[in-house]
Amino acid sequence: MTVSHNTEESTEFSNSKLSNFSEIGFPEMAAALAHEIKNPAAIALAHANLMRQEVEKDSELGTHICHIEQAISDICDLVHEMLFAIYNCTEPYEVDLYQILSEMLDTYRVAWPGIAFSLDTCAPLTCYGQESSLRMVFSNLMKNAVEAITEKSAESEDFKGQISIATQHVDNCLNIVFHNNGVFDNREEKPLGNGLGLAICRHLLRQLNGNMEICNKSQEGWTATVSLPKS
Repeated sequence: MTVSHNTEESTEFSNSKLSNFSEIGFPEMAAALAHEIKNPAAIALAHANLMRQEVEKDSELGTHICHIEQAISDICDLVHEMLFAIYNCTEPYEVDLYQILSEMLDTYRVAWPGIAFSLDTCAPLTCYGQESSLRMVFSNLMKNAVEAITEKSAESEDFKGQISIATQHVDNCLNIVFHNNGVFDNREEKPLGNGLGLAICRHLLRQLNGNMEICNKSQEGWTATVSLPKS
């Protein structure tokens, strides 16, 4: 049995870009979230149906269970991130960026031992923001970087993934530069149904008077630069 994925989109939102959702308002945000929820939920349901048909084929059962668990996890992550972006209104304050970045890299080194991680900065390193928002932004960028490297690793056994984080002081701003040598995937240029994580990152950074730029360097990977006010 073949699993069919419903990719039909409403005419009203099919050409919108989630990276601009702060400009189109809450109804469109809700529509985008509903669209994102619909597809993984449909996938989970389809695999559940397959699982019922293959109860006696244990070799296939585990695969379908994994798909269901991943789809449900994706749903939970999307809802959590969207609600956080909508209701997080805490005033910015001084944040210890070095602690956030070093702790995050320690976690990723354990989870992804095949990737070389580096942090080119040192304490003290502070900026003006919200710790929870910044952790979500950085985590999303790291997740995208790991996925890009994983995709390129599948194409070449000799490929060695690298993710680096460096900081730059420019006028009254602090730039945090995330670079990886994986496959660039510009989700923001795709139609609705992709790019929600990056859109939420941009929304959270705008709340902190910051911004983010992504640069594709073709075969060299891609770089995301997060700019935040120092004070």
